[in-house]
Amino acid sequence: MALLEKQRREKFSKRSVYKRRRRRGFLILVLLAILALLGLRALLISDSADEPLEQIATPTVEQAPEAVNEETAAERAAREEAEEAEKAATPPEDPTLFLTVPRLGLYGHTVRNDRSEPALDLGAIKLPSTGFPWEKKDTNTYIACHRIGWPGTESYNQCLNLPAMREGDEVFLEDTEGRVYEYRVSDVFAVGPDDSWTTNPVPGEDVVSLQTCTETPDDWWTIGPSLFGGGPESGRLVVRAERVT
Repeated sequence: MALLEKQRREKFSKRSVYKRRRRRGFLILVLLAILALLGLRALLISDSADEPLEQIATPTVEQAPEAVNEETAAERAAREEAEEAEKAATPPEDPTLFLTVPRLGLYGHTVRNDRSEPALDLGAIKLPSTGFPWEKKDTNTYIACHRIGWPGTESYNQCLNLPAMREGDEVFLEDTEGRVYEYRVSDVFAVGPDDSWTTNPVPGEDVVSLQTCTETPDDWWTIGPSLFGGGPESGRLVVRAERVT
């Protein structure tokens, strides 16, 4: 009996030792597995950190198309021309004009809308019965001036050299609103004192006419006694210039 009891105790003791070793080995395996997992996770994190980050393109909103201007260039030009024409046709409150003729050395000479002799003695005059350059209709702005005139006024020698005007010479009129009207000489001719047709509008044209007295219709240059008050002049020299558009 004692021998059996002893064998039984030794057998139980070995079994306990085996169980402890097996449990210890299991714990070691679990620990190693945990360490392996931790190491793998650290390795994955390290690899992902070393890789360059892919830049994510930010979606952009396409620019809205510009509004289409339905007005063509030709239509815009026509509209602007119509607006300019309407503005140019507005008459100024003061009808006085200012005359510039480079060929004659005249710059900004006053042109009064008055056909009286006192007005003509001061300088150039426009016949009130004739048109103005801002009018839309066919216009003949008719201006008269002295050749000799009176010292101390703009009339003095104002149109002395009008016979020297040639085709293509420039003539400018300016109104009191500052609008400038440009002309080019198209014709130079002489008539008698009774030829009033020269003041009529020219169909389809916008012109300015400059008139001065001469001794005769055929003699444009002689400064005779009639030009100094010795008698009536028999000639009228007319320089006609067409509007430049």
